[in-house]
Amino acid sequence: RFDFDGRYAYISPTVEGFLGNIVMILDLQEPSTPREVGRWWLPGQWTAGGERGQWAGDAHRCHHPLRRGDRLYTSYWHGGFVILDISDMSKPKLVSHLDWSPPFPWPTHTALPLPYKLQGRDIMLVADEDVLRTNPSSYPSFLWLVDISDETRPMPFSSFQIEEVDGSPQPEYTGCHQPSEKVFGTEIPVAWFSNGLRIVDIKRPHEPREVARFLPDPAPGCDRVQSNDVTMDERGLIYLIDRLRGLVIVERTAD
Repeated sequence: RFDFDGRYAYISPTVEGFLGNIVMILDLQEPSTPREVGRWWLPGQWTAGGERGQWAGDAHRCHHPLRRGDRLYTSYWHGGFVILDISDMSKPKLVSHLDWSPPFPWPTHTALPLPYKLQGRDIMLVADEDVLRTNPSSYPSFLWLVDISDETRPMPFSSFQIEEVDGSPQPEYTGCHQPSEKVFGTEIPVAWFSNGLRIVDIKRPHEPREVARFLPDPAPGCDRVQSNDVTMDERGLIYLIDRLRGLVIVERTAD
């Protein structure tokens, strides 16, 4: 639940006086003495300062920030996501905030800006995590594509859901969890909880499509696969971790 650029860490700690996790930037130039550079929180989280959020408990909290340039693209759980300007790291500033929960019942796990343009537009992938649904009988969560060409007005314009979803209620930990935060092309590996690994091609961003899949065996003693986190390396190897136990390494083969 953090990002690291070689010197600065962008983390999501709990801090005394605040409700739920907030955004914090640490300078790790001297690893033995980490130094806080800046912090940001959603108005309503600073309870010690008299703030009171319009939500239940710590539902609005930082999940994790991802840095690109002088921006932090930050998932905020049931608070959606925020884009922060960190050109002055000591004073992160809000650029925009989009929250679609409600009506959508899942918390937001990842806000991943793409390192390239698609059809001349700046695009961000947003994954909602299939846990803690505000509507327990809802269908499983999915992957969003959001146009951030105008970063002050993020615009969701398409989504991807696996074909197995038929509208019937499914238990939690069935749907989307996390895309690989390392992006090497338009084929994006996504950990899809009980549906394993899904590779989604976003070359045509208005109609993302699945081009490959892999379903590991359930961990010993478990009834279902729980593909939780995924990343890949420069060789194309994909590392898929089960939420309960185990790791598999796979490689995308030709069609």
